Amino acid sequence: MQKPDIPHNEEERTRAIQNLGMIYSPSEARFDRITRLVCRHFDIDTALVTIVYKEIQWFKSLQGLNACSTDREVSFCGHAILSDEPLVVENALMDPRFTDNPLVVDGPRIRFYAGHPLRDSFGLTIGTLCVIDSVPRVFSVEDKQDLRDFAHLVEAEIAKPVDDNVVTRFVRSLNENQRSLLIDPVVGSWNRRGFEALLKKELEHACRLEEELSLIHVKLSSFDLILNRFGRDRIVDFSKFTASIVRDVLPNGSSVGSLGADAFVAVCSGMTNSEVARLLEQLKTRFGETTLETHGVKALVDVDINFLTLSGDELRCTSVQAVDRLLSLS
Repeated sequence: MQKPDIPHNEEERTRAIQNLGMIYSPSEARFDRITRLVCRHFDIDTALVTIVYKEIQWFKSLQGLNACSTDREVSFCGHAILSDEPLVVENALMDPRFTDNPLVVDGPRIRFYAGHPLRDSFGLTIGTLCVIDSVPRVFSVEDKQDLRDFAHLVEAEIAKPVDDNVVTRFVRSLNENQRSLLIDPVVGSWNRRGFEALLKKELEHACRLEEELSLIHVKLSSFDLILNRFGRDRIVDFSKFTASIVRDVLPNGSSVGSLGADAFVAVCSGMTNSEVARLLEQLKTRFGETTLETHGVKALVDVDINFLTLSGDELRCTSVQAVDRLLSLS
């Protein structure tokens, strides 16, 4: 196995990535929409937005994998950031750089990889948009151009000014080690501890502005039946699918937290009761019409949805009390 070289401008890259604040930060719908389109366009299960940083590569968006990061020294993307052109490996078993790579020999058993470098607004390469398959593939000149176009869409999102809201201020207030302890390492949302820490800030903000704050609880129905039919390994697919739909429907500035493999909670501030009601209907519609495909099996994902709206003195409760009150409604 050949470890990727370190770029000559590694210190500059590191500072740029730190300034973006994207490492150990939650997955975002704006990037998930692009990786879903990439999967459909190339008829492939796995597409990632990766940030190559220090000893890791962090997946800012992922479709088809069950981890939010891998070691940089075994990454294909570590090689891809060294060039201006896309890196294409049509059969990793035939490429001496990767033939005995752990990601090839063991899970996810990569055979095909194509990754296009991603640059920030100053032209520094920070990661890749990549696609992966467990079988060899041919990747044409047209495919490379399409991947380049998708990569430019990701770069346009990275270059956008960051909204000044409770979530972004909360993320910026934490160092990388703190953020790493508050993120669900599989689903890419806040874990319960992280969500409760964020919710504390949201409650204080809503109280100060005298706004209402709504919490939405989304729980997988018949979890035991899902487990028996699909097995524990596939439960992760259902969890990621559920979180991605909730993220996609939520308005900007909202956040999702994981309460375990079968449940998520979202916080939305400054919304009226009618706006929350419309949001719940949108969630129900999306879950009712969107099919999850996991290892060749298609399934609609049934969920139970409840909500709690806090206002006035109710906003002075602790975040733990607010979550417990929400869960008591189920």
